[in-house]
Amino acid sequence: MHRIPVRQIMQTSVISIHPEALAADAADLMDEHRIRRIPVVDSDGFLVGIVSDSDVLEAETAGSLRSAYEPGAEEEWLGVDEIMTRDVITIGLDATVGELVTEMLRYKVAGIPVVQAESENSKRLRVIGMVTETDIFAMIAAAWEAEKAAQG
Repeated sequence: MHRIPVRQIMQTSVISIHPEALAADAADLMDEHRIRRIPVVDSDGFLVGIVSDSDVLEAETAGSLRSAYEPGAEEEWLGVDEIMTRDVITIGLDATVGELVTEMLRYKVAGIPVVQAESENSKRLRVIGMVTETDIFAMIAAAWEAEKAAQG
């Protein structure tokens, strides 16, 4: 299983957000699509960061604390660009599940964008997929079910 290419288990329908959006918009997208992280892309579609549900929760908490201690202050939402992680852990399309899991464990992340460089020497990365721990669990469960069915 560890030799299976990431491309076989990644999700290709990736929900992304722009850095100019509000943290509240990211929260709404996560709730709507039942996801826990969203790649942040610039206007050309290249990766500039990632925002997680814990980033959004932290932003919500900061907003609540600020308004609680400032009488009359309106709740102010932070922008995605203020809460996102800029140094994103990514993986290439041709990586294996073994390489993916190694990176997830090394950086203690539960999901990684699958990217492709704009050109051979470019640092600009386009998100072409997303792979999460759920995708890995689904792969293992499918293999187990297939083995069970083959045994009769």
